[in-house]
Amino acid sequence: MGLDERLEKIERLLEDVLKILKRLEEATLGAGSEARLAVSLAIAFAKPIEEAVAASRRALRALSRLGLEDREDEVTRAIVEALAANGPLSLRGLEREVRKLRGSASRAAIRSRLRMLEEAGVVRVERRGRRMVIYLDVDQEEAFGPH
Repeated sequence: MGLDERLEKIERLLEDVLKILKRLEEATLGAGSEARLAVSLAIAFAKPIEEAVAASRRALRALSRLGLEDREDEVTRAIVEALAANGPLSLRGLEREVRKLRGSASRAAIRSRLRMLEEAGVVRVERRGRRMVIYLDVDQEEAFGPH
């Protein structure tokens, strides 16, 4: 079983867990505040895990479009991971997220990787006046549509 299939299985299991937690939440409506709080906290903790798994799947799909050398480049991976986790970002926002992931990355390095990723069809860059908005261009509707 490949990594993408394992992530898909984890995603389905998390969806099942969230459904069960929602039913528990409904069942505890008349119960004491401790029970309601426990269920609410469980749901709150499960959501970020579900989002992280979905972001991982988007990043894997995007990286699979690249050659091995590009996939192993730390700046390239950080760009893809930042977009997969955060959705579309401005250039400044992307730079900030890449630096959070890597610790450092020059604007020139990020821009050169963006050009390569755009040519490979992994990202889409929209220019709005002087502003750039960068999208991960992997199954856009699924990746950033309603969950």
